[in-house]
Amino acid sequence: MRPPDQKWFQSLRWGLFAYGESWCAAAWTPKGLSALILPRTNKALALRKLQEYLPPVPENYWEKKPSKVPAKIQRETKKALAGKPFHYSGFDLSFLTPFQVGVLSATCQIPWGQFRTYGWVAQKAGSPRGFRAAGQALNRNTIPLFIPCHRVIAGGNRLGGYGGGLDWKIKLLKNEGVVVNQGIVR
Repeated sequence: MRPPDQKWFQSLRWGLFAYGESWCAAAWTPKGLSALILPRTNKALALRKLQEYLPPVPENYWEKKPSKVPAKIQRETKKALAGKPFHYSGFDLSFLTPFQVGVLSATCQIPWGQFRTYGWVAQKAGSPRGFRAAGQALNRNTIPLFIPCHRVIAGGNRLGGYGGGLDWKIKLLKNEGVVVNQGIVR
């Protein structure tokens, strides 16, 4: 991450929305979505994870009243979590490094129901030997689901890691029809 400019902070909004018995959180600017938190058991956990995903913000920022999360973010998140095809574009990732943005852009090219390796992502991002760095960038993906890092696996068709936890990665892959058996993806 790199420090965002003051305009980004001034335009950043955040909010929470229900998903069944759980809570998701999102942060966005007029340019697009900056962070999306997968369902947590309560609002406080969702907000805490949102704070971890974003660069440090001014001290009193989180005291601001939350905004209503735009309907499209809510609708497409719920579709993705239910295993239905979704479409969302329009991100504001100006606080990430160019390499991180390249990794996330490459990841967006992986079609629904398919997967690629960390090496493939690194090569697409312009760093053919940077598969570990690509993995680290994906681990810090602030917009899981819409930037589908769950579709990126390790060599030998192994699951690899997932910032949201392997249970989520397996669930999201299975939602897309990908077979996962004992940590192997087919």
